[in-house]
Amino acid sequence: MKLSESFRTALAGLLILTATTALSAAEIKVVQKGEKVVFSIDGEHFTTFNYADSQAKPYFHPIYAPGKTLVVREQVFNKDGEQGNDAKTGMGHFHHKGLWIAIDTVNEGLNYWHEGNRIENVSVKLRKLDPNSNKRVHGSVLEVVNHWLDADEKPLIKETSVYTITPDRIIACDLTLSAIDKSVTFGDTKEGLFAIRVAHALRGLSGGEIVNADGAKGEKEAWGRTSPWVDYYGEVDGKTVGVSLFDDPKNFRPSRYHVRAYGLFAVNPFGESKYTNGENEAAPVTLEPGDSLNLRYGLYVHDGDTKAADVAETYQKFVNIR
Repeated sequence: MKLSESFRTALAGLLILTATTALSAAEIKVVQKGEKVVFSIDGEHFTTFNYADSQAKPYFHPIYAPGKTLVVREQVFNKDGEQGNDAKTGMGHFHHKGLWIAIDTVNEGLNYWHEGNRIENVSVKLRKLDPNSNKRVHGSVLEVVNHWLDADEKPLIKETSVYTITPDRIIACDLTLSAIDKSVTFGDTKEGLFAIRVAHALRGLSGGEIVNADGAKGEKEAWGRTSPWVDYYGEVDGKTVGVSLFDDPKNFRPSRYHVRAYGLFAVNPFGESKYTNGENEAAPVTLEPGDSLNLRYGLYVHDGDTKAADVAETYQKFVNIR
């Protein structure tokens, strides 16, 4: 059952958490305001989690590199707000909202990626990461429960996303997708799953660079491939910044990257045929009622290019955040 508005309001002033690393003076402050959770690092806004009932799905927006440099597209559209030629202007694609989780092919005709069907927030909970559970990592944890609604607006999938946010701007997501009382099939698609829309100036079309852990570069080489990580960096407001996506090695299969020069950047396990242009057979995943699928992904926001940001080393840190 969703939290009542009065209950959320009562909690708003209480859910304020702080975490400090033992290795640096970096401090995370987390404040819940209505249907938003705002994360700051050393007094500087890092990101906001948005989960209002009025929107089609929860998402993080904005997201900043150090120095409050925006790394996601500024515009957040509703369906009636799409306009212009996306490749030239960065406009359009109303469903690309900061950092989000969704897929377009579920059962027969359910499409959460393009917001044909809604993902409704059920609850949020904030806590500190217990330093005794992993002495190498400190941060704050956002526990989110969402319901993916079917065509009749009834809960079909329970999504539990546990986001661990560290002072060095890693967002690690432990994701559980559970079939509630009907079978659920995730089809073969390139449109999913853990995704970000990068800032217009950061895009490959604007001079940004794409590189994966194996040294593949650009959309042509990196798109559709498996890799522990992919980094997307470029110049925004005269400053070199970037974002990396991480695929956990313990996921049930290596995920593939939907990384595009126009700015879409996603990691997805549900596209064996689509991403290989039919070379591999489609491998849909079906959950029976009560079954769950566990996945884990990460986002790293950084200054500098791939080498300067130690993306490979940071990936190992992400693997150890448990």
